[in-house]
Amino acid sequence: MKKYDVLILCRFFKPDQIIAADLAYETATDLLKKGLRVTIVCGKTKTRHVGKEVPLEEIIDDVEVKRLNYLQFPKSSKVGRIASYLTFVFAVLFNWRVLRQTKCIIVYSDPPILPVIVALNKKIFKVNFIFVSYDIFPDIPIATKHVKEKSIACQMMRASNDFVDKNVDKIVALSNDMKSHILNSRKYISADRITVIPNWSTLDTVNSSKEIRNNEIKALREQFEIIVLYSGNMGIAHDMDTILGAAKQLRNNENILFIFAGTGQKADQVKAEIDNSRLTNVRLYGYLEGQDYIDILRVADVHVISLIGGIAGMIVPSKTYSYMSIGRPLIAIMPDHTDIAIDINNYELGCVVEANDVDKFVNYVTYLLKNKDEVSRIGNRVLEVFNAKYTRKSSTMKYYELVKDIVD
Repeated sequence: MKKYDVLILCRFFKPDQIIAADLAYETATDLLKKGLRVTIVCGKTKTRHVGKEVPLEEIIDDVEVKRLNYLQFPKSSKVGRIASYLTFVFAVLFNWRVLRQTKCIIVYSDPPILPVIVALNKKIFKVNFIFVSYDIFPDIPIATKHVKEKSIACQMMRASNDFVDKNVDKIVALSNDMKSHILNSRKYISADRITVIPNWSTLDTVNSSKEIRNNEIKALREQFEIIVLYSGNMGIAHDMDTILGAAKQLRNNENILFIFAGTGQKADQVKAEIDNSRLTNVRLYGYLEGQDYIDILRVADVHVISLIGGIAGMIVPSKTYSYMSIGRPLIAIMPDHTDIAIDINNYELGCVVEANDVDKFVNYVTYLLKNKDEVSRIGNRVLEVFNAKYTRKSSTMKYYELVKDIVD
């Protein structure tokens, strides 16, 4: 008899302070509440929890957690990221026995070679698995020109994808445009084996203060009539140039402020551009969490989501759902065929902008400045759509149904 119904295999879990860790935790606890026996196998975090080292094994909210030691190098280094990936995969291989103790495994695409281990486990020990495609490799590094399509690394990744696709029970795509991309780019996957389950907001807005507590952030509300916010990862897949271009065009409008809050490979470039262009209408924050993060979301009048050109369908910005849970107009820099853009256009939730269309971005921000009542009216529609389509309860129920189909 298998010890668990479902094992969630992920690199990040509580108390790691990233969205992926929160999503894994919330998936696990919701599956447990629905009567499934759940365990987590994850990487050992560098984060200290309440001043103490995080144990290798513990129980969190009735979920058994087993953490694996592995080497962690700076994300800013390409070699370091690859080394971190490999050492985590080796740690999983060394603990292969635990993968056999479950009926079903949920595995994520970080690191991208991790699903290969689970596919091999399926081949040898007949343990079914669900692959959650947060990002699509090697498509993203090819599209961002970080690797060449005919390189050995890409060919190996294509072969790995083929092996996973031949053995996987279900693939979870985060959007319909991601599902379409997978079907168009992978030869061993059929539509019936892909289920679309969007991510959700992991913010604790219920227990957070409704008032903005951070005095520095609160002061911005008193100084500016319209605040435009980009928060979260400033990575290779995110278009920062269009937002910075809009800030430059609106630099002389004393009523409009731009805020960038987050980290990522482009964060230094953003700071350099702000300094070099002497943009006094921009504020730059690092990684924010907890009440401070909710404060920065609430102080803003419009939230920005962005993707660089040519990458739609390969990645879905998870920040979208945190934005929507606050209820503000959205500006999406991405093609019209993405799920996010379709929602914005169909339900009138904001504005969809193509990459580098600075004028359309600027026109929408100035429209909101002249029509301040629209901020709350549009924001209410955003919240209605969020509650109808993108709640934690809705998405984790879909995971439960997937797992039940496999384990029963």
